[in-house]
Amino acid sequence: MTTATTRTQPPGLWPGGWPDTSAFLPEDALAKIAGHAAGADLAGRPPMDSIALLKSLGWPGLPVPREFGGAGLGLTECCAVQRALGAADPALAVALNMHLFSVGLMVEHWRRRTDTSWLLMEAIATQNRLLASAFAEPNLGGSASRSTLTAVPVPGGWQASGTKRPCSLVKEADLVCLQLATDKGDGPVEVIVALLPTTAPGLSVREDWDTLGMRGSASNTLLLDRCVIPDELVFYRAPAGAEDDDILAAGVIWFALTSTACYLGLARAALDAGAGLLHRMRIAHLGAARAELPSYQATLGEHVAALLTLEAGCAAVAARMDAGADPQALLAAALAVKQQAVRTVPDLVAAVAECAGGVSYGKGGVLERLWRDAQAIRFHPPTPAAARQYLGRRALGLRASLDLDERSPGLCAPADSPRS
Repeated sequence: MTTATTRTQPPGLWPGGWPDTSAFLPEDALAKIAGHAAGADLAGRPPMDSIALLKSLGWPGLPVPREFGGAGLGLTECCAVQRALGAADPALAVALNMHLFSVGLMVEHWRRRTDTSWLLMEAIATQNRLLASAFAEPNLGGSASRSTLTAVPVPGGWQASGTKRPCSLVKEADLVCLQLATDKGDGPVEVIVALLPTTAPGLSVREDWDTLGMRGSASNTLLLDRCVIPDELVFYRAPAGAEDDDILAAGVIWFALTSTACYLGLARAALDAGAGLLHRMRIAHLGAARAELPSYQATLGEHVAALLTLEAGCAAVAARMDAGADPQALLAAALAVKQQAVRTVPDLVAAVAECAGGVSYGKGGVLERLWRDAQAIRFHPPTPAAARQYLGRRALGLRASLDLDERSPGLCAPADSPRS
């Protein structure tokens, strides 16, 4: 008969490439946030106590440079923060990641253009303003460089009507960051990105978020009805479908890596929950806990290997970005990390649940919630279909776009050939 082993955490299981985040997310704060996660999932509403706690810690200003009142965290540190938050409450981490990525985009834009966008960042950091990102749209197909909403010029700005969905924490946010296509009638279509107060005339929210997982993310629908966006709140513009735009590339990299980090945290939480179950649950006729049996150990080991590879890749690409790498040169690596996460994280959570057995299938359990939350990784743009196409084209020496293109007009020339 096998005797029960003492459960210990082996040293060095998690890679050391992530910086310490305790100064920004103390352990006691993470414990409180984790305590609200199940209730938010059950209610299908965001955990407002957790959001208030994060605001008290200055979370909204983490990526904003110190000279503008923020913490000045780079991409690697922001990924580490999201990884820790994702382990505590994945739905909240993913919802708030839309703020983090949008502010990161603003930082990258300011560094390269050195314009007055610092005023917007300063307001976010010093006033703890929470920002919702309105980039997703119905029928957009996960594109990162287009919009189906048309903004027409009006005196002093742009006017737009349409729907943005899903839009995390839009009802709870102070500001919304949105992209729109311009229609001036006399030139090529551009995409503009702007900030707008959520109290702006013509802006409203329809609360219709009721999903399988990520229920606490409150990703409701944003409605624009002849909403006017002042010129001074537009901080980025580029041709629609732009292929060679450093700001767009930097923004996609920020989103790909920080969102992956959220799901890395989810995977760690699933492993912790699963380990607890496997150490407690016994196989009666073997007289042993499941954790003691080689079959279960090997099953988890295979998925842990994939997870640690993903952890290392995410940290390494983020570090290269912080070191000043050209975003255009780094984009494929960031998309590859995100693409691997789409398979690695749900597969790991499923394997942990399978090892734990039927108890993991019970409604209200930790693994049941994490399994549902993990499925959402498949739907973040650039979506898997577009990311696979982009990586395949790059490997074949063909022009690549972040937009899914089944006919590929204009993309079939070699990457170093002049454009037609």
